[in-house]
Amino acid sequence: MDISNYLSPESCTVQLEGRSKAEVLSSLADLICRSPDLKDPDREAVLKGLLERETMGSTGFGKGIALPHCKVEGMERFALALGISSKGVSFDAMDGRSVHVFCAIVGPPEDPEMHLRLLAAASRVLGTGNSRYEMLSSTSAYALREAFLYHASPATALDTCGDRSCNRLMMVVVQEEEVYNDIIELFLEMGLPGAVTHEGNLMSQVLSGAPVFAGFLDVLGSSKPEPRTIMALVPADTLDDMISSIEEITGDLENHRGACIIVLSPDLVRGSLETI
Repeated sequence: MDISNYLSPESCTVQLEGRSKAEVLSSLADLICRSPDLKDPDREAVLKGLLERETMGSTGFGKGIALPHCKVEGMERFALALGISSKGVSFDAMDGRSVHVFCAIVGPPEDPEMHLRLLAAASRVLGTGNSRYEMLSSTSAYALREAFLYHASPATALDTCGDRSCNRLMMVVVQEEEVYNDIIELFLEMGLPGAVTHEGNLMSQVLSGAPVFAGFLDVLGSSKPEPRTIMALVPADTLDDMISSIEEITGDLENHRGACIIVLSPDLVRGSLETI
């Protein structure tokens, strides 16, 4: 997935207008409809969809960012819009902070998987401090778009290999919830089919349940986060890129004790699981 195909320069601005949630959503609807790739966009339908989505819960996810999004009947393709509000807007964000960086996503209801992949991609980009700083420092719509796309570029969609023998079973074990969520978003963005997750326990947690080891965790000082395992079939020729993208989230795994990657060559793969 090349996210640049859905974000036109005409749909970006470093001077987003609006002092209230409704006014900002109206400006974002205008930006969406400026996309030259949309044929006769229904501006009122876009705005109505964005407003209705906000009634389900704010898309202000904290850290000064918001991801308004909706599905619009009759749209033939997805479109994104980027906007910077230098003064900030009260958006009922989860952390209560004003929102300065907005990324709107609008598309047809017939393709929920692409909708989720675009949301995951935008969330991953805006979730890093470096990308937000560069976007907030942008002085033009062109610079804003380039800053966003630069940080979106490391993750590219994985092509499904026709021969299943070329796939590898990748298992990513992580303890930190934020890292886990970021990797889930990465997998979703890259379109990995049938990725599944499993929650487990550290051996110390199991031992503490036995009478003879009662108080074991107290002796160590405190319990640690429960590990979670993400498993997916990954084309062998994309493993290096996939691992590099994961390490952009976790840091160098050779020096990170809260995560690890295990890759196996399966003897047999029969059946499949759908992402959606």
